[in-house]
Amino acid sequence: MKKQKRMKQITAILLIVILLAIIGSTIYFAVSGSQLFWMSLFLMFFFPIFLWAMSFLYKWSKNKNEH
Repeated sequence: MKKQKRMKQITAILLIVILLAIIGSTIYFAVSGSQLFWMSLFLMFFFPIFLWAMSFLYKWSKNKNEH
Protein backbone atom coordinates (compact mmCIF):
# COMPACT_ATOMS: atom_id res chain seq x y z
CA MET A 1 0.00 0.00 0.00
CA LYS A 2 2.81 2.40 0.84
CA LYS A 3 4.53 1.66 -2.45
CA GLN A 4 1.41 2.59 -4.42
CA LYS A 5 0.97 5.82 -2.45
CA ARG A 6 4.62 6.72 -3.07
CA MET A 7 4.20 6.04 -6.80
CA LYS A 8 1.15 8.34 -6.93
CA GLN A 9 3.12 11.11 -5.21
CA ILE A 10 6.02 10.77 -7.65
CA THR A 11 3.62 10.82 -10.60
CA ALA A 12 1.84 13.91 -9.25
CA ILE A 13 5.14 15.77 -8.78
CA LEU A 14 6.28 14.77 -12.27
CA LEU A 15 3.03 16.04 -13.82
CA ILE A 16 3.31 19.33 -11.95
CA VAL A 17 6.85 19.78 -13.28
CA ILE A 18 5.67 19.01 -16.82
CA LEU A 19 2.79 21.50 -16.55
CA LEU A 20 5.14 24.19 -15.23
CA ALA A 21 7.55 23.49 -18.10
CA ILE A 22 4.71 23.85 -20.62
CA ILE A 23 3.63 27.16 -19.07
CA GLY A 24 7.22 28.40 -18.98
CA SER A 25 7.83 27.45 -22.60
CA THR A 26 4.60 29.18 -23.64
CA ILE A 27 5.71 32.40 -21.95
CA TYR A 28 9.19 32.11 -23.46
CA PHE A 29 7.86 31.49 -26.98
CA ALA A 30 5.41 34.39 -26.61
CA VAL A 31 8.15 36.82 -25.59
CA SER A 32 10.59 35.61 -28.24
CA GLY A 33 7.99 35.68 -31.02
CA SER A 34 8.66 32.09 -32.02
CA GLN A 35 6.34 30.09 -34.26
CA LEU A 36 6.29 27.43 -31.55
CA PHE A 37 4.10 29.70 -29.43
CA TRP A 38 0.88 28.41 -30.99
CA MET A 39 1.88 24.78 -30.52
CA SER A 40 2.83 25.49 -26.91
CA LEU A 41 -0.41 27.38 -26.30
CA PHE A 42 -2.41 24.47 -27.72
CA LEU A 43 -0.46 22.04 -25.54
CA MET A 44 -1.03 24.21 -22.48
CA PHE A 45 -4.80 23.73 -22.87
CA PHE A 46 -4.84 20.21 -24.32
CA PHE A 47 -2.52 18.47 -21.85
CA PRO A 48 -4.58 19.09 -18.66
CA ILE A 49 -7.78 18.10 -20.46
CA PHE A 50 -6.08 14.94 -21.72
CA LEU A 51 -4.90 14.10 -18.19
CA TRP A 52 -8.39 14.64 -16.80
CA ALA A 53 -9.90 12.42 -19.50
CA MET A 54 -7.39 9.63 -18.81
CA SER A 55 -8.04 9.73 -15.07
CA PHE A 56 -11.80 9.76 -15.69
CA LEU A 57 -11.59 6.73 -17.97
CA TYR A 58 -9.36 4.90 -15.50
CA LYS A 59 -11.79 5.49 -12.62
CA TRP A 60 -14.76 4.59 -14.81
CA SER A 61 -13.20 1.31 -15.96
CA LYS A 62 -12.09 0.49 -12.41
CA ASN A 63 -15.63 1.00 -11.07
CA LYS A 64 -17.11 -0.97 -13.96
CA ASN A 65 -14.84 -3.96 -13.26
CA GLU A 66 -15.78 -4.00 -9.56
CA HIS A 67 -19.51 -4.48 -10.26
